[in-house]
Amino acid sequence: MPSPILSVILPAYNAEAFVAEAVESVRAQSYTDYELIAVDDGSTDRTGAILDELAAGFDAMRVFHQPNRGLAAARNAAIAQMRGELIALLDADDLWLPEKLARCVAFLDAHPDFSIVYTPMTPFDGRTGRDMPGHSKPCQAGWLTEKLFVSIFVHDPAVVFRKRVFEVCGGFDESLPVSIGNEYWLRVSTQFAFGLIDEPLARRRWSEMSLTRSRRLQGRRIKAAMLEEFYFRKGGEKHVPRQVAMRRLARVNYSAGKILLREFRCREAWRHLARAIQYRPGVLKVYPFLLLAGIGSAIR
Repeated sequence: MPSPILSVILPAYNAEAFVAEAVESVRAQSYTDYELIAVDDGSTDRTGAILDELAAGFDAMRVFHQPNRGLAAARNAAIAQMRGELIALLDADDLWLPEKLARCVAFLDAHPDFSIVYTPMTPFDGRTGRDMPGHSKPCQAGWLTEKLFVSIFVHDPAVVFRKRVFEVCGGFDESLPVSIGNEYWLRVSTQFAFGLIDEPLARRRWSEMSLTRSRRLQGRRIKAAMLEEFYFRKGGEKHVPRQVAMRRLARVNYSAGKILLREFRCREAWRHLARAIQYRPGVLKVYPFLLLAGIGSAIR
């Protein structure tokens, strides 16, 4: 049996409520020369059983089960099993429009110098299914390291890329619980330019869970650490002007510090706020929060 051109990578963890819809959006693609590799990442609900049931009637689909190791490890495990030359990522709670793969493959065929193409991604309400206008950022093409450092606008399920990207840049960082795609595309952007089809061909599910304060807090803290790691220790200084980097690092640490302060985690808040001032000492609005964090730390 000949190898498919494209491998769809679908990790799933406790996604019984929507994983079938994600798989159906793959089956509905007008482009058909693909395999679908799904990884049940140690789910404790019926996700694994649902994937097995779907694969029983879908010849292009293979399912692997593993202990829970996180999104990055599940993606890396699936990519290790792939047979295609192109990779498309789909999260278990997101969806593709039917022309998504066809349009992206056609772009890469027509532009052999590009190794990555992506599209905008439309957020939709996970309860109603309705699109949520005004929640998307403008997308850009070309060499994007500086732009991606400042703002996240490349979303994993919107991307199709050649296997050589993975071979050159390595896999997803398994030490990160969140910001996995953000870190990966920053790292990739230092080696490859991005092509763009400026039409939303993927849909991103928003839910109450994704908007909880605890998730926002975790996301901000890890994002701050990830950006600092990229800039100071992974070569970001060569690609992002220092003034731009300091502004971004100050902003993300300030944001993390404020959320921590609201949670009365004053010592952690103080550390982030102090870093924000270290990066941009002239931003006066940070100082009152730093003072509050310091007082709170002393009291507690």
